Amino acid sequence: MDVQGLVAVVDLLAQTGGLDALLGNRATDSRDKRLHIGYSEAAERLNIPEKWLRERISTLPHRKFGKFVQFTEDDLHAISDMHFVSPGARSQRDDESALLALQPSKRSRKRS
Repeated sequence: MDVQGLVAVVDLLAQTGGLDALLGNRATDSRDKRLHIGYSEAAERLNIPEKWLRERISTLPHRKFGKFVQFTEDDLHAISDMHFVSPGARSQRDDESALLALQPSKRSRKRS
């Protein structure tokens, strides 16, 4: 590419704001300014299917404005923390379920 062509490309990028993006001087993303986000963006940010989020909304932190469900940054962090898994760590609930599994059934068997 000749120098004139390179200058033309740089001028075009500067006019459209693309030069700042190339140089790493990007302005903050518009979504960072919003207080709440919807299902689709929340699912994208959590890297999960939107359907999964919609099916479990009654058990997840969120905001509700009439019929509109919205999420804040804190809600997304709370949802992520709710599903934290630490391999090898046992909770009291795991211990209780293990005990329940060892108890004999109260149902009687019919003998023929």
